Amino acid sequence: MNLRKVSIILINYNSHQFTYDCVDSIIEKTASLDGKTIDYAIIIVDNNSSPNDYEALKPITNLRQAGPRVQLIRSRINLGFSGGNMLGVQFADPSTDYYYFLNNDCVLRTDVCSQLAAFMDATPDAGLCGAQMFAGDGSRQVTFGYLPTLGSKILGHGFVRMLNPALYPNVRQVYTEPVRVPFVMGSTLFVRASAFNVIGGFDVAHFLYVEEEDLAKQLLLTGFYAYLVPQAEYVHFTGQSTTRNYDIEKEYYISLFHYFRKYHSWIERALFRAYYFIKNGRKVRRNPIYGRLAWFIGRGSPMRESLRYRQTIGL
Repeated sequence: MNLRKVSIILINYNSHQFTYDCVDSIIEKTASLDGKTIDYAIIIVDNNSSPNDYEALKPITNLRQAGPRVQLIRSRINLGFSGGNMLGVQFADPSTDYYYFLNNDCVLRTDVCSQLAAFMDATPDAGLCGAQMFAGDGSRQVTFGYLPTLGSKILGHGFVRMLNPALYPNVRQVYTEPVRVPFVMGSTLFVRASAFNVIGGFDVAHFLYVEEEDLAKQLLLTGFYAYLVPQAEYVHFTGQSTTRNYDIEKEYYISLFHYFRKYHSWIERALFRAYYFIKNGRKVRRNPIYGRLAWFIGRGSPMRESLRYRQTIGL
């Protein structure tokens, strides 16, 4: 039988126990040798964790039940989400059929790799897909979102969904069958390798946010779509490797406006800037951080202020 090759790429940053739990769940849930339809390997990129965390992670390559499947790579600098995953891609089998970019603070509830590979095999226009996300308490979570457009920002998602429900499926609806979606949340991105390679992979200018929107948009421009496959399930213990603060919030707008520069005209970008300036400015009484964010947006969200140049945050 011709097994499909899946390269599973995880990023570790000072969170080795989550990485162990994630790898354990992959090994436990993925079909056994006798019944499997995929041949998978796990590539862990340590994104410049502390020496202690990295040392604690090293034994993961010797897990008895994993065999030769687990490979650990150490980056001497923090490459962010896109850069870290692209480093992992460089160590993947060149003949891999699918890349599975999975947050290390996730555990699988079903045989996700086999399920998503089977769906992609049966769906030629699928460039990427994702499993249904659950929180640590077992509650169902929103697993996909909408690509940012002026219409959706100004008119609201509810209104544009009423006008075009196919383009704006309800993010809170419980789906029982696969559904085409604008983009899949970045904690679980199962990507067709041939399409991923054609577009050049992730845009490494995105350090921390908007990578999944950019990936979906790039694939869409080449004729590939994103899908949610709800039969496949995983748990995401959200935000275990980042702490929200002004610098992190600022990073979001750096990535967002990089996205706008790639796909929108200067007039649209000006309107987006005005929208987000007003949106944050109106909340300044709630927290002064919003005033700082509004000023940052107003002066152009310069990429030179990205955390990538300060190396103070990891994934």
